Amino acid sequence: MILAVLASDLQKKEIASSAFFRNHEVLFSENISLWSNHIADAFIDLSFEYSRERITKLATLLPKPVLLSSVVETLDRIHPEFIRINGWPGFLKGNCLEASANEGMRARAEKLFGDQMIFVKDEPGFISARIVAMVINEAYFTWEAGISTKEEIDLAMKLGTGYPFGPFEWASLIGEERIALLLNTLAKGNGLYELAQSLKLYNY
Repeated sequence: MILAVLASDLQKKEIASSAFFRNHEVLFSENISLWSNHIADAFIDLSFEYSRERITKLATLLPKPVLLSSVVETLDRIHPEFIRINGWPGFLKGNCLEASANEGMRARAEKLFGDQMIFVKDEPGFISARIVAMVINEAYFTWEAGISTKEEIDLAMKLGTGYPFGPFEWASLIGEERIALLLNTLAKGNGLYELAQSLKLYNY
């Protein structure tokens, strides 16, 4: 299968070691405006940022599958016929992609990708990003309390849990502003997700 992919340099590095992408022919593109006459079987926008203009352009590619990295914004706000995936740095290296889609698009994606896509409820943060964001938030609370240094917390988490990155390494890789945005979105409905003071500096 041919995949047209728009990605950052960091995402391209992850894609190079991703079992999911190795099973397909990946054609990188620098401009989604060129996709309208593309030979690709599916389109993946890993650089997606919410805007009506961007959504309108991507919608012209339907009914071919359109996958976009949108960890916070859900399909009810973007477009019901798209497929959301978690394309945050650090999450593209595995064998599968975490995704959300309506019933029809999920069935089509499963025919194309089989069990390489794991579908979850269409909620901000999916599952993995929500968990990692909470781990990062708790690490900031721990650091702010003076219990340990960032370096020691990173080391303890990697050695103790087998995580590929410590929470502060995760935050730096993903971007503290993305973590803050997700947690702030979740906090609107649940006080459990209240941001650590240091992460509030990135909340805008």
